[in-house]
Parts: sequence; C-alpha cells; structure tokens
Amino acid sequence: MGKSLLLMLAAYGVLVAASYFYAFRKDTGKAKKSIAKGWKQFLNQLPLLIAVFLLVGIFDKFVPKSIVVNLIGKGKGFMSVLRASILGSIIMGPVSSAYPFGAVLLDKGATIAATAVFLDAWVMVGVITLPFEISVFGKKFALLRNILAFVGTIIIGMITGLLLVGSAF
Repeated sequence: MGKSLLLMLAAYGVLVAASYFYAFRKDTGKAKKSIAKGWKQFLNQLPLLIAVFLLVGIFDKFVPKSIVVNLIGKGKGFMSVLRASILGSIIMGPVSSAYPFGAVLLDKGATIAATAVFLDAWVMVGVITLPFEISVFGKKFALLRNILAFVGTIIIGMITGLLLVGSAF
C-alpha cells in the first residue's frame, strides 16, 4: 500500500506543478492568486486529511484481509456490492481521501465492483449529513435524493465491474 500511495501522490504533485507552470506562462498575476488560494484551502483541509489518512492507515494495519474478503471479496455476490454501498454511505470525508481507502480495499481482496460502489457511495450518499440536507432541501427531497444515489452507486459499481473485469461481483 505504501508504495502505491507514494506513487499516486507523486503523480498528483507532478500534475499540479505542470498546471501551475502553465498558469504562470499564461498570466503570472492570476497564477500567484491561484497559488495563494490553493495554499489556504490546503491548510484548511490539512487536519481533516491527516485524520482520514490516519484512519486509512489504521484500517490497513488492523483489519485483516480475511474480513474484507469475507464481506466484499470475490464470490460474495450481490451482498458484497450492497455491503460496500452501505459502508461508503456511512463513512464521510474529503473525496481525495476516499481513493487511498479504495486502494487499501483492493489490496485486501475487495472486488473492483465493490470498491467502485464504496467510492461512489462515499461521494454520492450522505447518511451523516442527512439531517443538514433535510433542513436545507426538505425531508422529501433529501430522502429521495439519497435513496436514488444509493441505488445509483450499486448500478454504477456493477457496470464498472462488468466493464473492467467482466463480472459485477
């Protein structure tokens, strides 16, 4: 897990550096403003990112591969996808931290479909934020949106599994 995470972070860093290089060539003033805004946003998100990455590390070290395989591994059928969607719907954090968690799931034997469902649910369904969403958009809309998103994560994950490995489970 460590090497793949470092490789992913390095690739992201190269992409960001190339983007800023391009921005400086186009308009130095706007590029400086962009860097200042980006740095401020990074510092605001840093405590949450650190906490989530620590949780991913704890999960990686203390949850045995056998548990992941038994819950969302190959041969578990539709239940693996359903469990992954429930788990992703409950967990909350920045989207960027979901991907390392997905990598850990794959390393521990989760199927592509279950991992895709987990990542989609992390982004699309908000069980923890549901009370806030209800207060802003109303109960009917918030519940309907979350139910449709939950079902959508399952469909998207199964299609992803079919397209990438030829199996939804």
